[in-house]
Amino acid sequence: MKFLKYHISIILPLFLLLFVVQTFFMIKKVINDYEKKINNDYSIVFVSKVPLDENDLKLKIDNLQSLNVINTGKVVDELKDTISPTNFQKLKNSLPIFYSIKLKHLPSLEKLKIIKQKLLKIEGVQSVNTFKNSYSKLYNFLIFSKALFQFFIVFVLIIVFLLIIKQSEVWIFEHKQRFEIMSILGSPFWMKSAMLYRVVIVDCIISSFLVSFVFIYFTNSNKYIKDFLNLGIKMPVFHTLHDSLVLLGIGIVISIMSVTFAIFKLNKE
Repeated sequence: MKFLKYHISIILPLFLLLFVVQTFFMIKKVINDYEKKINNDYSIVFVSKVPLDENDLKLKIDNLQSLNVINTGKVVDELKDTISPTNFQKLKNSLPIFYSIKLKHLPSLEKLKIIKQKLLKIEGVQSVNTFKNSYSKLYNFLIFSKALFQFFIVFVLIIVFLLIIKQSEVWIFEHKQRFEIMSILGSPFWMKSAMLYRVVIVDCIISSFLVSFVFIYFTNSNKYIKDFLNLGIKMPVFHTLHDSLVLLGIGIVISIMSVTFAIFKLNKE
């Protein structure tokens, strides 16, 4: 009971913070994978009177990954039996070349507009279709999702920071006499605060272990893996050692900052 009294009030907010942080990391991986999926499916289509060279086009558009010719032969061949051979040949000769381009990564709507303008300036290019309406919805959704989670994690960070400060103040008040005796004996700051720092570091270790356990279970559960696959999304990987150490480091930094702030605040008072 004594252990819970001194630790649970720090472990709970730390667990919440680290859980939200790791959730943010996982969602960021999902969004990045989703961006790649969208980018693989997304193409800009344009029409040109003259053949274009991929290398020349890359000099104008640095985000260009590949230039592909769209085969219109099947559509034209369907008309072969409906018109005379002479007119059919004239039709084939008069048709422009249809191209599609793939980009290395998703551009912003502003950059997409610039790409369209650059293509239209190329000699021979007649029209460009960036499918802006459907693309803008997906792009805005991704941007909004990232912004929302970033705001949420900052909000939780502030709340946890304040909770740890308040609990540190309570702990210092309970050991006020001990602090006063150590101050009279001339003990340095780090020695007076050593016990409190040890407590929060232990709590950080416990919290990071609990969060890691939750995500190890979550990312290895067949049920959740299938749910993600049904959505067309790959389950993000939780790298046990690396991610656990990152969580532990974040927890320790936030805790030490909070405790140090609380001690300096009470010293001034």
